[in-house]
Amino acid sequence: MDINLKNKVAVITGGTAGIGLATAELFAREGAEVSICSRKGSNVTKALAYLKEKGLKAYGEAVDVSDRSGLFAFADRVEKKFGGIDIWVSNAGIYLQKKIIDTSEEDWQTVMDTNLKSVYYGGLIAAEKIKKRGGGVLINAASFGAVMPVMGSGAYAATKAAIANMTKSLAAELAPLNIRVIGFIPGIIDTPMTESWIRDKGEILAGQSVLQRIGRSEEIANVLLFLASEKASFVTGVCIEVSGGKFCVQNPKDAWM
Repeated sequence: MDINLKNKVAVITGGTAGIGLATAELFAREGAEVSICSRKGSNVTKALAYLKEKGLKAYGEAVDVSDRSGLFAFADRVEKKFGGIDIWVSNAGIYLQKKIIDTSEEDWQTVMDTNLKSVYYGGLIAAEKIKKRGGGVLINAASFGAVMPVMGSGAYAATKAAIANMTKSLAAELAPLNIRVIGFIPGIIDTPMTESWIRDKGEILAGQSVLQRIGRSEEIANVLLFLASEKASFVTGVCIEVSGGKFCVQNPKDAWM
């Protein structure tokens, strides 16, 4: 099956590390014009240099995805540079490791703005920009926390559950514009965000999935490539779990014994 994104313009927020960077690399390899953003300019510079070393081109900016004017201005510049936007991946997010009862209102709002409001903005941008291309794809990053929250990161899980729900609403709203909306639910993936968690609890985390291992960023990117392509033309309004079968049974280790 030939999957490619030739002549497509793709934007990936949080595209400078982990799943976002792996997706940017794969989309670029498959012919897309790729744009990435991150809050820190140094991260953007590092990611663009990495892609250049791989022989790939990308455009990038430092953008705060929780800032409406900044994110919309970034979308405007991408549209002007490449002639439009076909694929928008709302991947940026932060992980707050605090109990809800210990989370300050300021921290709560920061998580809501970065993780959830940015996805809302992505929906608005899709309705405005992708509409002009006659359709396309909006992909939203949820998390296994949307399925089963982890005690000690309740604010994060709340945003991801809301994203999973919002994905369905946006799929219905944007369908008349020929825009598909899909969410993805990673399990434990080896990224900078999970590095310390894996270091401290890697064996336990791997044991929660039937594959008995930690996932890789490129394994998520491969799924997103399919979802962003015309091969997934009848897929919308769902969140695709990519977790190695995390807790698909209560006793994931038993088959390995």
